[in-house]
Amino acid sequence: MKRLFTTTALAASMAVATAAYAAKDDTKNAPMEVTPAQQQDAQPSLETPGEMLSDATATADDDVLAMRDNFAVMSGNAISAADVVGAAVVGPDGKEIGTVDDLIFNEDKSIDQVIIADGKMFGFGGKNVAIDFEGASITRDQNDERMVRIGMTDQALEEVAEFDKAPLEESGGKLATSYIGRDVALATEDDGTGEISDLILDRNGTAKYAVVEYGGMLEMNENRVAVDLNSLKSAPAGEPLNLAMTLDQLREQPSFFYSEEETPKDGEM
Repeated sequence: MKRLFTTTALAASMAVATAAYAAKDDTKNAPMEVTPAQQQDAQPSLETPGEMLSDATATADDDVLAMRDNFAVMSGNAISAADVVGAAVVGPDGKEIGTVDDLIFNEDKSIDQVIIADGKMFGFGGKNVAIDFEGASITRDQNDERMVRIGMTDQALEEVAEFDKAPLEESGGKLATSYIGRDVALATEDDGTGEISDLILDRNGTAKYAVVEYGGMLEMNENRVAVDLNSLKSAPAGEPLNLAMTLDQLREQPSFFYSEEETPKDGEM
């Protein structure tokens, strides 16, 4: 959902409850005031967490996947986590101040924090920081690429404590990158494995589906399906996640596509 950016103060506060989330606990982020001129310069099409929830007539599943014949197509309201990781981070003045390094999920698989590689990462003084997702906005730039807007300038971001995500990487399920690129073990060894290529988020930033690719060399073409994220059983970091489905059952699932334009036309199957 695209909305005009009207909020004049966005708060992005550092989570400092445990050492796993921050190197020190004495930094808080103040909201930044946005002037009308800054609003004019900034990209106006924003999807803030609150606005993502504003359509009470739609169900969560309807917002994520739409069924087209025997295809599952990502809806226009859904968000690809793979598009967000690596996306530009923009401050309230429209200036790019970093990139998204990763997303941190809470126990409900909703985005809790955004890990940002600040704008100096490729020079001296660069670091990763983590800020609350609340108050951030996931939107698109003029080239239709994902970007994330936060309520902090680059100067304010520099004051945030450096973040070490290594403990979360070891947990095996707290980060978007804990899933993307990870192998999936199917029901039996004979069924082989698949790989998670993406997570599909709903309008509230909750991960609902994992995009699993399987097949490849032996089946000539890579096959792609979206499976309920809760159907994947947790495993230690570095080990495949378990999916209690056989290869034949995966083949029976609707093929997943990011847009209707990708779906095969008559005669292309």
